[in-house]
Amino acid sequence: MAKMGLPVKKSEASKKPVPVKIVNDDAPKIDKSYEEREKRYRAEEALRVLQKAEEHKKDKSLMKDVKQLAKKQINTMKKIC
Repeated sequence: MAKMGLPVKKSEASKKPVPVKIVNDDAPKIDKSYEEREKRYRAEEALRVLQKAEEHKKDKSLMKDVKQLAKKQINTMKKIC
């Protein structure tokens, strides 16, 4: 004998999307001190990068390897383009 299951009521939910109100559509306001700190951080980072580049330029064996790698990449790009 088959078991009788409990009756299941079908969902009455609508298939239409429910409209949602966006409360805050504005981008967060950034204060002036944050912008100044960000500007200083970017300048400090750029200075570190330039200093590191100068160190690399002075390293003859590293620059030899860099030039060799650059030539390989150029040849690869020539094949692609």
